[in-house]
Amino acid sequence: MILRGSLRFAAKLASLESGVPCRGPSRLTLENENCKMNESKRMAELYHSVYEGDEHGEAWHGPALKPLLKDVNAKQASQNPELGTHSILQLVLHVAYWEEVTLQRLNGKRVDAPLNSLDDWPKNRKLSAAEWQAALARLEKSHTALRKAIESCSEETLGRKVPDRNYDNYVLLHGTIDHCIYHAAQIALVKKTLS
Repeated sequence: MILRGSLRFAAKLASLESGVPCRGPSRLTLENENCKMNESKRMAELYHSVYEGDEHGEAWHGPALKPLLKDVNAKQASQNPELGTHSILQLVLHVAYWEEVTLQRLNGKRVDAPLNSLDDWPKNRKLSAAEWQAALARLEKSHTALRKAIESCSEETLGRKVPDRNYDNYVLLHGTIDHCIYHAAQIALVKKTLS
């Protein structure tokens, strides 16, 4: 299933810019001259895939984040599977928070975002269906805003140093993509323990 999703993702990337359908993984390695796309558009498409997945809810790594959350209700979202682990609610709010921080940093703002604060890891709590939907809406909003910002990045912006950090926006954005994948996997594991 992962390979099938990977090939679909590669073909989708290939046809986005050129309109010429490309086959197999050659798109990702840029071997096909007709399939070139700038780096920010490739990163935005990768981020979109990690969040949305293909028509089966799969990304290159396995289940995408949004499809994983589709059948989670408020009660499940706030359950802690084990002492010392995070609930799905906490993971969703954590991902949304760091997408918001990343967007601000990408826009050149200095952001004080201490690790392990209540903004970083909110306390778990029982919540209503409306509160759970609001958390999902926050994630959708932060993801969409960041993906659009990534897509419109110039090469200069990608290479610009993040304020008060020792890395550039390119590293920041790839780290954010990896962060989303990591926590999607955690959510998948939490869902398994709840079923």
